Amino acid sequence: MSSLLAHLHTRIKGSPEDVATLSLCYILENSKSARKAFSEYISQIIGIGNLPELNFRTQIIGDNSERPDISGYDFENNELVLCESKFWAGLTDNQPLGYIKRLRDNGVSAEKALIFICPHKRIISLWGELLRLCNISNTLIDEKAIQYRTIVDGVHMTIISWRTITDMLMHVLSSEHAQLVGDLQQLKGLCEEMDEHAFIPFVLEDFGIDKAKRIISFYNIVDKVAEKLINKMGASSKGLKATAQYAGYCRYLTIEKYGVSVQFNCRHWVNFAETPFWLTIKEIKDKKWTFSKYVHNKLRYLENMVPKKLYINGKYDEVLIPLYASPYKCENDVIEELFEEISCIFKQL
Repeated sequence: MSSLLAHLHTRIKGSPEDVATLSLCYILENSKSARKAFSEYISQIIGIGNLPELNFRTQIIGDNSERPDISGYDFENNELVLCESKFWAGLTDNQPLGYIKRLRDNGVSAEKALIFICPHKRIISLWGELLRLCNISNTLIDEKAIQYRTIVDGVHMTIISWRTITDMLMHVLSSEHAQLVGDLQQLKGLCEEMDEHAFIPFVLEDFGIDKAKRIISFYNIVDKVAEKLINKMGASSKGLKATAQYAGYCRYLTIEKYGVSVQFNCRHWVNFAETPFWLTIKEIKDKKWTFSKYVHNKLRYLENMVPKKLYINGKYDEVLIPLYASPYKCENDVIEELFEEISCIFKQL
């Protein structure tokens, strides 16, 4: 059964992330054992010595207008930990690099940590996007990093699920804080609702014309990348039609012996990696598009990268590759960037 907070969160001013953040901080503020357990858990998952017991505050604005959801301070008021709460919202300009810079530059000679909290179903895709953004900005990542834990510019970074946090705190509080157990149960219900529920309630901003223009721009990018592949790589669309699909749009092309598609695909965006743009590759045999073991083998190294850059879409027997557009670039630059990504892949084939 859904909790009362999960039922009412749409009527509370602020995002679901704000509601969850305030709820978590309230529990930490009002329980010494919860604070101690949370600090010890952070130390454990990021692999450092014991952090001191931390006090937590919400949305402390930094010098560059960055505003992490939760900041953790030691008894000398040194900021050692930043936590960012996510359900399904995207990353902002300061996430993660602005937060890493804030911790790195605060002058405290102690180990520090940046923690992202999200639904269990989003961990893989969000972690991949965090690592990708660090690499794009030429930020060094520890080569010995293990799954969901790394070091960026001397700051430990990890990602954990809401379920893990609420379960851990429930174990700690269940025998000693009857009132807070009820409060934590409310938070747990909200997190489970956001993890499982297919519909995220609308906010007024969702109906702005800018949202419609953005969706149309995704279609336009796919068309223009497809045309560039035709003009520059000898791709052909003969006998193939642009196709509107459930939750997306697709341009089919042939490039030599391969059948490919350039896609705007919301399902892949949600289920695999945090990008709207995708490439699929099949081999054409006897005029039929079939799964290509050759392509898979040649590009298998992409499948083993962190973040993962190749998936096998079993439903359609195809090699599936995420394409990434850098932010703050003009349309022509985005088209060129996506074209170059595809071009580099085919040079390897």
